[in-house]
Amino acid sequence: MAKDPKYDRYAGMVTLPGDPLNPRKPRPFRVDEDGNVIYLDEEAGRARPAGGANARAGILDWDELDRRAGERSAPLTATAVRGSAAKGDKGSDVVRTRKTIGGSDYYVINANTYDPALSNGVTSIPNEDMISIWNTHKNQVAVKGGKVEKGTYTIALPIDFSVKTDDPPNERNLSLLNPKPTMYYPLPVINTKTGSTDQVDTFSFGRPNEWPIGTVGLSHGHIDGTSEGMADYYDLSADPKIYGDIGSLLGNDPVPTATVSEGDVGWHQLENGRLQFVYPARELLEENEAKRAAKRAKMIQENLDRQQLLFQRKMP
Repeated sequence: MAKDPKYDRYAGMVTLPGDPLNPRKPRPFRVDEDGNVIYLDEEAGRARPAGGANARAGILDWDELDRRAGERSAPLTATAVRGSAAKGDKGSDVVRTRKTIGGSDYYVINANTYDPALSNGVTSIPNEDMISIWNTHKNQVAVKGGKVEKGTYTIALPIDFSVKTDDPPNERNLSLLNPKPTMYYPLPVINTKTGSTDQVDTFSFGRPNEWPIGTVGLSHGHIDGTSEGMADYYDLSADPKIYGDIGSLLGNDPVPTATVSEGDVGWHQLENGRLQFVYPARELLEENEAKRAAKRAKMIQENLDRQQLLFQRKMP
């Protein structure tokens, strides 16, 4: 009997192996009668990425995120508020929780204006491997004595494209249960545009559709000595609008952004549609240092409370 050229051993499965040259874009496939994987690249436009806790950088439900920060072709700009513009003396109290990630303690500042009924429900958080990589490579973007910010893309590279042998011996299939090992590494942003005023320092990551293949996060350093730590700058009345360090979380393909300042690494992220800023927990013994940290946390809280409104789902 002739073999069916359209035979699909795993018909109906949605788990996709992915394109080794573009981990962010899964490839549809079928498995023929001999167990060979046949990629259907002409159907790539209809492919849907598999979800789950091990998805790219913890990015879940990205099909549901339909709010955009202007056009997706617009460059993404990260910001740092300068000391001369800092206030942090208004708004509601800081809502901060404590959690352990990878054996280290972190504070989490949550947006007070979050409403589960209005939330877009999207999660975009760095996994432990990404956090560990940036704790190791933070000096690549730290700005201790310079006058301009530096940044990198965080790239995810799958390092295991093997298939496993199953019983019977001639059958080959993909390992669908265990996630493939992934390596994360920083890739410096080159030919970027930076700027500064009395209020803000800015750093451009360029247009999202021009980011390197495999980008799962962004990282940049605030200028030590002139910036208010990890606090970003947010002003929608500006022309063009300034979204702060949450710009990477907008749109249909959100990724978290790391901020390096004064030796620490913090993260802007989304959890179930709620904006959060995560940073290392420190016991501050000096009064002036504790006051400065409280002021900066207040500024971050105020920004999150205003920025949260950008992450509400569209109402019918």
